[in-house]
Amino acid sequence: MKHRLLYASLIGAALLVVGCTPTCKGDSCSRPQSTEDKLVIWWPPQMRVEPGPAGERADYQTVSLER
Repeated sequence: MKHRLLYASLIGAALLVVGCTPTCKGDSCSRPQSTEDKLVIWWPPQMRVEPGPAGERADYQTVSLER
């Protein structure tokens, strides 16, 4: 009985880990990152700017940092 509980727990943990891994690979997952010259601000849906020409709303904004 203890072995069945252990196996069920291991299978459940494995499924949880598999469900949390990203499904995209390579450049399809790339997101702009902040650097020393620019800051990337990620906006929550309710704070995003007006829709662009294709109707999409930008989920981030890049701000240039002057030195």
